[in-house]
Amino acid sequence: MSRESPAGFIAEGYARQLVPDAQLGGAHRVFFIVAGALCGLPVYVLAAQVVHGMGLSRARYAFLVGGLLSGSLGALSAYCGARTRMNLAMLADEAFGTVGGRVVKTVIALSLVAWVGVILSVLGATAGSAIHSLYDVNIDASWIAIAAAIAVGAIALHGVRGLEQVGMVIAPLLLVLLAWTFYKGCTATGVAASVAPGTLGFGAAVSAVVGEYVVGIVIQPDYGRFVRRPSGAGIASGLALGVAFPCILTLSALQTFKCSAADLIGVMVAVGIGLPAIALLVLGAWIDASACLYSGSLSLTNEVKRFRLPWVTISSAGIGCLCAIFHAEKFFMPFLAILGVTFPPVAAINILHTLTRASDTPAAAGITRPPQVRWAAALAWLAGSCVGYLSSNGYLTVSGIASIDSILVTGVIWLAATRVRRAARRDTLGSLR
Repeated sequence: MSRESPAGFIAEGYARQLVPDAQLGGAHRVFFIVAGALCGLPVYVLAAQVVHGMGLSRARYAFLVGGLLSGSLGALSAYCGARTRMNLAMLADEAFGTVGGRVVKTVIALSLVAWVGVILSVLGATAGSAIHSLYDVNIDASWIAIAAAIAVGAIALHGVRGLEQVGMVIAPLLLVLLAWTFYKGCTATGVAASVAPGTLGFGAAVSAVVGEYVVGIVIQPDYGRFVRRPSGAGIASGLALGVAFPCILTLSALQTFKCSAADLIGVMVAVGIGLPAIALLVLGAWIDASACLYSGSLSLTNEVKRFRLPWVTISSAGIGCLCAIFHAEKFFMPFLAILGVTFPPVAAINILHTLTRASDTPAAAGITRPPQVRWAAALAWLAGSCVGYLSSNGYLTVSGIASIDSILVTGVIWLAATRVRRAARRDTLGSLR
């Protein structure tokens, strides 16, 4: 059976090839994958921290601005994937060069697998605590993490279609549970806010919103490449991040602020819907970890040619499980915080490279081999990441928002360096004539 067949799609995922016409479909799959991934515990914790730290009124504006920024970047990222039919790893080769792309792919793959471990670890601890409080049953968090790793690997092996199916379940479930929570109402839970009121600035809150799903924004091409119409992929991702994301944050914040809870799951447990809350928690972690595992495995498979996607996926799920069991998030969290300002420049460079190349289409892609290193991209990535890091630590700022600072600096330097390189090439050609 050919790897280009539907069955081959599930097995190989087009880690090294363009997606063929037969595998293209509607943009709804992008919406449900992204919206489903936004229904996990990290989003609820973020909503609670922001609303407790700056109040409900200002938090809503921070959610709106952060969502619009995320939606704009996510829409462009998904559009580029649909336009080129390339995954993130292939776009990185085109934008950064074959050697530069190898560095980008390695960083992305390792960080995604590490993030899977973090999600599994948090899920194990949170689900174990919730089960104990509801049923007075003790289940070791490691066993929950192992079971979750198996489920995450099973969905990742089914690729975009598996992610879409989970997303189509979890998004409506969240709406139902939110409606029921509002209907039941609650009294204060007595859980102290983790952030003192008035201590969180607007720029920091917006950066936190953008940073919450920045990894998902960067990997949008992995989903968008299966959409027939590039504009449809962009609109679907833009709606999920620009509309659904702020709405989820706002509705979650309303309840956590009213009930003085640590997160939405705590509110649901307080109003007597603990079991559905655990189901929502599990499903949210399931799709989030599966999406990260799928994209990380694609990057590793693209990089190491002799390995096939199913084996890479299973091995990566095992590594993520080991990270969760040994609580590797304690060591990876500082690294992941840095990724919050190093990942947006990658998305910006991929987008700029795709949009400024007239030949960057499925028909023309792959005809010319990229150079080993595109120095304009490498310089822009390094400068944007450094500025984003300095901005996040309060040393300097351009816009007041670290993630936006990194994107702005990246874009300016990339455009300037590209213009200089093209001018030098024209001068060289002119002298040869």
